[in-house]
Amino acid sequence: MVRYRTTYKKSKKRTKKATTANWVPSALYILGGALCVWLFCILWFNVGRGVLGDTLAGQLYKYIGQTSVLLPLFLAYWLVQSVRKKSAAFLFFLLGSGTTLCAGASLLALLHSLLPKSNISGGQFGQEVFLWFKGIAGTFGSGVFSLALILVGLHMLFAIPWGVIVQKTGEFIRADYNEWLDARAELKEKVQTGKEEIKAASAQTHDEKSADSPEEERHSKPEIRRPVAEIIKLPSPEKMRAESSAAPVEATAVPATQPEGEHKPFDPKTFQLPSLDLLNDPVNNGIVGPTDEEITQATKRLEQTLKNFDIKASVTGVSPGPVVTRYEIKPDPGVTIASITARTQDIQASMEARSLRVQAPIPGKNAVGFEIPNDRPVMVTMKEILQSSVYAASKAAIPIALGRYADGQPAGSVAEKWPHILIAGATNSGKSICLHTIIMSIIYKLRPDQAKFLMIDPKRVELTLYEGIPYLYDPKTSCDDVDVVTDAQGAAKSLQMLVKVMEKRLKIMQLAKVKNMEGYNQWAEKNGEEKMFYIFVIIDEMADLMLQTKASIEDSIQRLAQMGRALGIHLILCTQRPSVKVITGVIKANLPSRIALQVASSIDSKVILDSTGAEDLLGRGDMLYQSTSDKNPLRIQGAYVSEKEINAVADFLRAQGAPDYPVQIVAEQQPGGRPQDGLGASAEEILQALRLIKERRRVSQDLLKANFGSSARATNILSVLEMKGYITKPEGSNRWEINYELIDAGIEDLENPPYDHNYKEETYETVYK
Repeated sequence: MVRYRTTYKKSKKRTKKATTANWVPSALYILGGALCVWLFCILWFNVGRGVLGDTLAGQLYKYIGQTSVLLPLFLAYWLVQSVRKKSAAFLFFLLGSGTTLCAGASLLALLHSLLPKSNISGGQFGQEVFLWFKGIAGTFGSGVFSLALILVGLHMLFAIPWGVIVQKTGEFIRADYNEWLDARAELKEKVQTGKEEIKAASAQTHDEKSADSPEEERHSKPEIRRPVAEIIKLPSPEKMRAESSAAPVEATAVPATQPEGEHKPFDPKTFQLPSLDLLNDPVNNGIVGPTDEEITQATKRLEQTLKNFDIKASVTGVSPGPVVTRYEIKPDPGVTIASITARTQDIQASMEARSLRVQAPIPGKNAVGFEIPNDRPVMVTMKEILQSSVYAASKAAIPIALGRYADGQPAGSVAEKWPHILIAGATNSGKSICLHTIIMSIIYKLRPDQAKFLMIDPKRVELTLYEGIPYLYDPKTSCDDVDVVTDAQGAAKSLQMLVKVMEKRLKIMQLAKVKNMEGYNQWAEKNGEEKMFYIFVIIDEMADLMLQTKASIEDSIQRLAQMGRALGIHLILCTQRPSVKVITGVIKANLPSRIALQVASSIDSKVILDSTGAEDLLGRGDMLYQSTSDKNPLRIQGAYVSEKEINAVADFLRAQGAPDYPVQIVAEQQPGGRPQDGLGASAEEILQALRLIKERRRVSQDLLKANFGSSARATNILSVLEMKGYITKPEGSNRWEINYELIDAGIEDLENPPYDHNYKEETYETVYK
């Protein structure tokens, strides 16, 4: 009994000790967890610090910097491991966490040294460790060793199995690579199977077509584009008579001619624009180009020619034109355009073509264009182009009908955008017909009070067809005596007078405060003043004028081309001798728009267009048109206007009246009453020239040039002296005859001029009236 009680007392004591031993670790874990939560709050979220928290957080940040935020993480990890294992190596925890924090602080100090303006901080302890590492191994070595110590500390803290991680990573990469190889092999097998199936299907289809269809039907036909509908459905001729009178006079009611000797000016209120019935109807109802069968045969020959030279290409489109047909050849992938254009002569021989022009590439397309002449060219008439939307529906003030492009579409332009144009080509290439086309385009759009023609025709055979029409204009003479200018001296005087008209218009626009003729006409309509009209200077043969009076003609054309655009003055120059002596650099620089017809050589083409191509044209109106907005010249077949059509239109215009325009240049008065000659030479210059002739007893252009310093001025003075009768040149002679009696009288009159006491300051009224 005594022994049992003793045993019971001993077991009771052991139970109390065990209970006390279990309670102590639990309390420590709870307090450790609370410590972790508190450290999280004060180090991570900056809340609930208190006096102790502020002190502790400040000290930790001071010594180990921003690595102090890792401390609650490490402490929480140790507590979790202690609870799970019921025991934890506190020594390894202290060594691992201490090593990691020190190395991390050193790494932060390194980053702060590289980025001094940043907020990175490793604390004082981290700075000391970094400097110690730096003194031993340098900056780069301190970074390497800091990272290495961080990995060591993490391994001591978390016991990371690095070997297992490396092994698993290698196995994952190896397995992924094997799967990629298997997928690639499977894809190759499927692609190969698909190719064999497609090849088999294609062979089967080819065999079926070979058995059922002849060779002609198996050939793929290219797209053929024919512009027919626009020519058939067009406005009636009456719609072309814009701005005509409310009560028009019928063409049959107008007398064919006026009584001889009677000058009856036209009446703008009753004037009627010409009818399209005066022009010839289109040929073949506007259908142009070869037939579909001919196009199919030419396409086969073209593709076979390319195949013979191992050029993989196909004809994808055909644009039939009136004279040439353009075949669009699309090369296969890998075939260069140069390999196609290099066979131009071989293709021309295979197609048995007279000439062949290449567009490589066609603008806006992945194709090369071969323009091959048609076996049966179709004439383009003026009527069909005037009926097309390019002209009839144009909103431009002066639309110009030119013909048809190489693809058959109607071709036109706008005179305001030229603003001046040069037409050049060999003899019988179609220059004069192109000139007639432009003239007819203006006549069918504007009335004589809206447009005037200063026509200069040294050949005397082309523009003389328009003699007597109300559109004629010559600034050196009145409307009663106006006619087509046919001599070089008269042309020089007319151009010089036109320069003075241009200068007067400039003064008028300056006083009216407008910048172009359209603006002035609007101003004149509001203020009840007379409107200005367009002036077209048309020279049919420039070479002859340049041969006789080069200096004065070149100077006048240069001034008109540079300043006449805003004043409604447009130049249309035509020549059959495209050389640098005729088309000089001064003239060429002021004529941005150009039309090149067939020329003899590529040198002539370069003179006109600054590029080759005109030497390959076919003639008879086949042209290359270079406008200010086009980078490359466009091929056009010009519209044809017959002499019968021109005479019919001219007779219709002459029947409605004769030319009528106000005299714009008279003998103007200079301040001081000194009259100024209207032909470009002042009274002082005439007086000086007369004295020089009387003193030297001879006259020549070289003598006047040496005295006045300009060939143009010398030419002007010679023209004035000849017109006033001071000097004459008998027919068949090249020497001037001098009238000394008339010279003495002229000197006396010029030395004692009458003084005009009524001279007034220049105003709009004095300039215009």
